[in-house]
Amino acid sequence: MPFRESVVADLAPGSWALNDEQEGLVAAAGQFARERLEPLLGGEPDSAQWSETVRLAATLDLATMILPEQMGGMGISRHDLALVVEQFAAGPLERAAELTLSSAALMTLREFGALDLLPDRNIQHYFDGTTSVAPGILDVDASGFWVLRQHACSPAMMVRMDGGRPQLVLATLPATRDTDGFTAVALPGSISIERYTTASTRDTQRLVVPGGAIPEGNPVRQWFLDTATYFAALLSGAVQQGVNFALAYSASRQTFRKPIAAHQLVAVRLADMLISAHTIHLFLRSVATQDTRAQIETVRSMARHVATEALDIVRELVQLCGGHGYVQGLPPAARFQTVHWFAMLLLKLEAGLRVLTAPDTREQGI
Repeated sequence: MPFRESVVADLAPGSWALNDEQEGLVAAAGQFARERLEPLLGGEPDSAQWSETVRLAATLDLATMILPEQMGGMGISRHDLALVVEQFAAGPLERAAELTLSSAALMTLREFGALDLLPDRNIQHYFDGTTSVAPGILDVDASGFWVLRQHACSPAMMVRMDGGRPQLVLATLPATRDTDGFTAVALPGSISIERYTTASTRDTQRLVVPGGAIPEGNPVRQWFLDTATYFAALLSGAVQQGVNFALAYSASRQTFRKPIAAHQLVAVRLADMLISAHTIHLFLRSVATQDTRAQIETVRSMARHVATEALDIVRELVQLCGGHGYVQGLPPAARFQTVHWFAMLLLKLEAGLRVLTAPDTREQGI
């Protein structure tokens, strides 16, 4: 068989080491998450406590990070933003999503010079609890779409079919939740996962995101990539925190007068979880480093890998703590309640990316 170069040869950057600026971003976000978010894995905060957490999160200035340099921002890269989002996921995923929900949409709009489409032009308001942009994920058969939503009147960014051709739009969804073709799954906090049928939202107001701001730009493709990276970063951060908990828990809990980590079977399971956590993290970084140049097949592989591994690790963590009846009040119990919803959304994005690679879709320039 003739030699062929590996398709993943260019995935790894020259160095995995973070520079000083990246370390500063990770350290600031990590300290905030450890102090304000990670304790929430043991119980829900009261409204005053959570309001203070939202206020402190706004001081991290994610809005300035995302804004382009010509608008007075940092123009943060997708790789560096993924590192920050990972840190937020040290706490409950639904709380991390509340604080970062708009980031994927803002990155896509920034890429195409379309931030002026936002109903609220003050980007800070998308990170201080005032408003948000809900990510919407179209079903493969276009019969409906899923929305991760925080504010009832917030716009949703999604792909809609227009004459057989997909378009990226900012849609105004019904503020009331009693419409036909609507179902919802309430998560802790103010986040909910909602599904709408396409027919029930046919008359909603939509603003089309233009694709001509950059050469060969494609908003639909970029939106899929940005959203997949965002959900993968949330799950990666959750996995990292879970494995850190597992290592500490296994060192402190004892059976037969020795830590359970000293038992070979437990040690092997811990090693497997640690390898999975590092693999997810590095896979995410390798894709995010490619920024807008990321290949759809590579992003699909990342999304599928991150979602399946995260689900496996969450189950392993529950079993490590002794299973049902023993895990209550521990972080794995909170993870077990929500990780599968975020993994589901990531897998639906992966299915959408699969459609983008279909021959008939490529012929349309997607």
